[in-house]
Amino acid sequence: MDDRQTRQRVLDYLEAFYAGDVLRTLDCLDDEIDIITYAPVELFPHLGHKHGHGWVTGAIRTQQQRYSSRKYELRFMAVDGDKVATMQFLSLRKHDDDRVVHLESAEFFTFRAGLILMHRSFFDSFDFVQQLLGRDLTDAFAASVRDTMRR
Repeated sequence: MDDRQTRQRVLDYLEAFYAGDVLRTLDCLDDEIDIITYAPVELFPHLGHKHGHGWVTGAIRTQQQRYSSRKYELRFMAVDGDKVATMQFLSLRKHDDDRVVHLESAEFFTFRAGLILMHRSFFDSFDFVQQLLGRDLTDAFAASVRDTMRR
């Protein structure tokens, strides 16, 4: 698979995933897909380390339950053989209060036989939680640290 085909496979994956098309998403993945989304699993139990196709269906379903729309804008992509790095700007509209939350995500893909075998994802989970809650947690966190330091 050349760089052009690898690039297109990642584009197909992102488009299918954010469109909520499970079958098209799975078509891009190796059966032994190994996924790690670096985020606190206590807050985001559908993230963390996952293995196999079952994660995809659950992740898409969870996001569709929480967000009425999910959009991504690809800001950067680098392809080097079977390795791909991307940066996306995501916009998610919450079902419960119709607010739009934004985050940037860095994602890294490794391919085997033309399919995504490994997927790693990073985002600022603290900022994302603040947006989801609709309030700044920095002051509360700073006060908690000050209280701990005084003890």
